[in-house]
Amino acid sequence: MRITPEQLTSRDNERVKYAQKLMEKPAFCKAEQRFLAEGKKLCLDAAESGIVIEILYYTYMAQKRWPEIDSLPGEHISISESVAEKISGMKSAQGVFAVCRLPVWNEAQVDPTGRYIALENVQDPANVGAVLRSAAAFGFDGALLSQGCAEPFGQKALRASMGAAFKLPIIRTPDLPAALRVCSAKGMSTAAAALRGAVDLSEFKPQGGLVLAIGNEGNGLTDDAIDACEMAVKIPISERMESLNAAVAASVLMWEFRSLC
Repeated sequence: MRITPEQLTSRDNERVKYAQKLMEKPAFCKAEQRFLAEGKKLCLDAAESGIVIEILYYTYMAQKRWPEIDSLPGEHISISESVAEKISGMKSAQGVFAVCRLPVWNEAQVDPTGRYIALENVQDPANVGAVLRSAAAFGFDGALLSQGCAEPFGQKALRASMGAAFKLPIIRTPDLPAALRVCSAKGMSTAAAALRGAVDLSEFKPQGGLVLAIGNEGNGLTDDAIDACEMAVKIPISERMESLNAAVAASVLMWEFRSLC
């Protein structure tokens, strides 16, 4: 840990602008291979999960309120309350932020005996975060996300995941149908949440590893993704509603095939 001796008070400081861009621009995060965690819980969760923290920004009040942040790695920079308000994506800033390296995972790291949730073009970051939270809660081993999904380390997704994004391998794939076919070739059971040609959820009896695929909030899975799976399954619901929210559907499926109670 290295402590910067002077407090940053200028909202126009380049380091402050850098943190703010990480906060506001997912494309910038992707280009920099960095993201910003805001709040005591997310910063501590990131460190405990092995995420590399490079810089920690905090106000005097935050340091006084949560002295445990002193033990976090990286360069420590004291900032004014005004600067914290500039960086924050919240109405009421907690006054502690961590610049972290994006963890890097790839498709080769998928465990053929594991359980995974796959998301295709799920664009609402709150849905992506909620799915990751459920995946961690139900003992899943990771997530596969198509390029059209919201950034899982963006602020809305991070807050919705409650730190679950730090605890799971999150694998971005340029071609989800191809990734699903590879998983099937490895002997994993693959199921698409869809209506076309679907069987009742109770009829799906996976053996060994498992991948459950969920599609876009409005359009569902593409035909290519459905065809890449072993079968399509549907969740029985009342005729009063046509469908479920993507995060709810994913959570129901993961609960049904959970590896932990």
